[in-house]
Amino acid sequence: MKRKKRRIAVLAVCCVLAAVLCAAAALFGRLGLTLVSIDCDETNGIYVIDYKEDYKLQQLLDEGGVKTQDELAKYLIRILLKGLPVNIDYDVPSLACSTFVAETPDGGRLFGRNLDNQETDLAVVKTAPKDGYRSVSVVNLSFLGYSRDHTPKKLKNRVVAMGAPYFPLDGVNEKGLAVGVLQLQAEATDQNTEKVDVDTTLAIRVLLDKAADVEEAVALLRQYDMHASAGGCYHFQIADAAGRSVVVEYIGNEMTVVEPQNGFLAATNFYLSDVPFDYEPQGMDRYDGMKDTLTEHGCVLTPEEAMALLQKVALTGTAPDAQGRSYSTQWSSVYDLTDPALTLCPDRNREAICRFSPTE
Repeated sequence: MKRKKRRIAVLAVCCVLAAVLCAAAALFGRLGLTLVSIDCDETNGIYVIDYKEDYKLQQLLDEGGVKTQDELAKYLIRILLKGLPVNIDYDVPSLACSTFVAETPDGGRLFGRNLDNQETDLAVVKTAPKDGYRSVSVVNLSFLGYSRDHTPKKLKNRVVAMGAPYFPLDGVNEKGLAVGVLQLQAEATDQNTEKVDVDTTLAIRVLLDKAADVEEAVALLRQYDMHASAGGCYHFQIADAAGRSVVVEYIGNEMTVVEPQNGFLAATNFYLSDVPFDYEPQGMDRYDGMKDTLTEHGCVLTPEEAMALLQKVALTGTAPDAQGRSYSTQWSSVYDLTDPALTLCPDRNREAICRFSPTE
């Protein structure tokens, strides 16, 4: 009798799960399948979102784009979430961060990136748009309103995660084009011409979906009016499989492109352009650490050495700021641009390193 009751209970659970899956699929189509398939690696806190369907990027651009996170939230509720009465409170906190490029001993290309921020979980987002390039990117889940106490682990909390493709902070696409964003303590970029509007993370999504190399990426950025997310100021390091890399900055709302010098190009949290320091430059110690190591090795590193360099310049906990916030390196990314893939180290834990490919 007990065995029969157990079978009935299992059957009931399966029926409820099937009903949830059917309801999600009916309401959201393949987006519903994405919602229910979000996975979490319990050992390292990495959520994996394998986006199954169109997140309507081109429609957003055709409608003129967005200037703010509030505008983006309204678009996502209207288009992706079918008008559901969902409260989306996207928050983009301050970022520190470090990026660099290097060549491997066998002629491959690497892009390294530390994301320095308050303690948070992260999501690896894999996308495969029909009208764009496949990519893998990393998203800070706090940007989507999540915290260690409110995560997308439970199905009921996952709806907001459907906006994840619009919040990448670094990533690589199948062509080997990689990009990472870093914050500057300067006046917010706010271009206002007649061009389509993009904010910081939307711009990264556009590059990953539409640019095959640095030249195309720079040309794309020139087509848009940039509006810095959360009233901040940012610059982007961009690299490709052919070995080209640039840092794109916005000074007085004018876009500037910084090229490598003697094969070296890295970035932290100060302008690389020759501008007066009428702002608060940060990260010079991290920049010097990257420059010393890369110069010593002729800008040639193995993937393991690239990850070691990221650990060398990682933040292990800053002194609390006026709001009591402390910053540390939340993840380290080493992107292989020759055979596009992400090697990810969460929370400076080299025992938890994992690999993701945009094409697997």
